[in-house]
Amino acid sequence: MNLDQRSAVLSALLDCSVEAAAALAARMQSRDFDARDTLCHQGSVRRQLWLILEGTVQLQAISAEGQATIISAFGPGELIGGAPDDYESAYDICALTPVEALEIDGLQLRQLLMDWPELGAGLSRIYAGQLDAVLDRLAARVTLSAAGRFYRELLRIAGPSDTISPAPIIAAVALSAQTTRETGSRATSAIERRGIIARDSVSLTIVSRRQLEDLVL
Repeated sequence: MNLDQRSAVLSALLDCSVEAAAALAARMQSRDFDARDTLCHQGSVRRQLWLILEGTVQLQAISAEGQATIISAFGPGELIGGAPDDYESAYDICALTPVEALEIDGLQLRQLLMDWPELGAGLSRIYAGQLDAVLDRLAARVTLSAAGRFYRELLRIAGPSDTISPAPIIAAVALSAQTTRETGSRATSAIERRGIIARDSVSLTIVSRRQLEDLVL
């Protein structure tokens, strides 16, 4: 992705002027990660901000007993990090799929925000949306079954079109729903057999939204 392409993406994503987006794009580096690559280890010191362009990144914390707990997952158009000062990461940041991202040092970002306040407005909108989504998933984890959370996540991703294209990676959907890949696979097979969804290598279509909504329990 060249500088002009970065600027166009950032301007659209942050709803800011081309000039502000170009200033940010000039300081961001393109980063590519393979699936299972670790962007940052728990306990390491960092201050980078990553903007995910393609792929899915998961955050997981490891307890003293070695138990891994998935915290959340982030995809295209979402942000991770961005503190201007060095801080110790409380979790691993791992690529669940191949990931394309833009990266900037937190200190450089702070300096940019002083010169271009509109960038801060755009970033805050994204962070607010991510916080709302995390709290929403936390509430779902408390009130819904694992399968119910998975079905709810399918409905959210499909949106009003009732279609997910390209076809979703079941493990990624399960991760977002705070459940396991096995649960996601079983839940998907169950609704496919009942004709509630139809899927192929290209897309997944919700055939009966009402029936799927009834399974969000």
